[in-house]
Order: sequence, then C-alpha cells, then structure tokens
Amino acid sequence: MFKAKESAGKSGSFFFFSHDKKFLLKTMNDHEMEVFKGMLPSYLDHFRNNPKSLLARIYGVFTVKMEGVVPVHILLMSNAAQCGKMVEKVFDLKGSEINRNVKEEEINSTSTLKDLNLINLLKDDLFMLFQTQDRIHIMG
Repeated sequence: MFKAKESAGKSGSFFFFSHDKKFLLKTMNDHEMEVFKGMLPSYLDHFRNNPKSLLARIYGVFTVKMEGVVPVHILLMSNAAQCGKMVEKVFDLKGSEINRNVKEEEINSTSTLKDLNLINLLKDDLFMLFQTQDRIHIMG
C-alpha cells in the first residue's frame, strides 16, 4: 500500500491504493463510521437486489487501535475507477447541493467533480448517453 493523497474535502481523510490499484483504503472519522453503520443494511439489500450494480463494493470496515494513538477507522473498497472502460469524468456524489460544485476554472483532466457539476452536465443531451449493451448491463 502507498498513500495516494489526502482528501480535498472537509473530512481530511487519507486514501491509500493497493499496488495494483484494484483496492482503496479510506480513513473515516467517527461520524462517517456511524453513518456507514446506519446505511449498511440498505447497502447490502441493494447488492442482493442488484448484483450487477456499478456502485463500488465495500469489503470491510476496520478500527485500528494502538496504545497511545487515537483509534483510526478504515474502509476497504474496490476502486471504482478500475472498471476496465475509459473513464471520462469522475464524481464524488453526496446527494447534496451545498458546497457541491467544482468551479469551472479549477477543473482539469484529473478533477473529481461534485453533485452540481453532474446536474449541469446532465443538461447537455450528449452527457451520459450509453450504448445499448451498456444500458442492458447497467439495468441488470
């Protein structure tokens, strides 16, 4: 594992990728851990009902405790960017519109866009058009 980067978001999370970039570790604060525990039953139901879902798979959540050090919560998940297809844009969607926009002048080829960026792009009829086979796969 190697540290990929510190989150640009408010949480200050750290992200680590496996050597082959297939897996991602993300540190979580106590609040994020509680939110995750609350949504876990719905998350599991989603995959039971949608086995071909394109949501990233979460494989485990761990709390690392060491003497003299504040416990650290770690989320282990698949790297959604390793889908085998050309990735044109990456989004971090929270389901909120509050502070959820990357300004146009700050966007570059490696930017992670947010909720309002997606809403604005959806206004363009050419964004998120899928080939028939892709639609069949996504719809399961």
